Amino acid sequence: MNVTLDGCCDHAQMIADEEIHQYTADLMDQADAGLFGRKIYQLMEQFWPAIARSGEGPPFIVDFARKLSEKPKYVFSRTLDHVSWHNSFLLKGPVSEEVPRLTAEGKNLLVNGGPGLGSTLAQLDLVDEYHFLVNPIVAGHGPQLLGGIHERLKLKLAETKPFASGVVLLRYTPAR
Repeated sequence: MNVTLDGCCDHAQMIADEEIHQYTADLMDQADAGLFGRKIYQLMEQFWPAIARSGEGPPFIVDFARKLSEKPKYVFSRTLDHVSWHNSFLLKGPVSEEVPRLTAEGKNLLVNGGPGLGSTLAQLDLVDEYHFLVNPIVAGHGPQLLGGIHERLKLKLAETKPFASGVVLLRYTPAR
């Protein structure tokens, strides 16, 4: 999840350079599928499929778009009737049932999402690792990272990694 120094989790406020895209692409390579909330899915669906089809843009953007388009995408929504992006599947059941079902099938899932789905998964103790890309930006507004958490989460720092842009990866695991 991308986050600013003041906790904003708005994709329009983040640094999206080649190094960050490569890091995210490497995470995608390790996953069997992505999990999306409706808002992030719709935001990404407006942008990435067109680039994947046209091939227009910097090579790292086109490669990322094509990889993302081919990866299975599971979308949680109570309001959507269908999803149209290639290789997307709509999930209408509760997160507490759908995610364990997918992981029981052996799927390694990557959450491509904002604070809503991330908070739900965290509260249900369904997260094995947190990857926070902390951007050197103060947004001053926007949805807060894991803003839906109602109980304390205890995490253990597993890795830090600075990027040339000033973004810093903080990778945590739950302290269970």
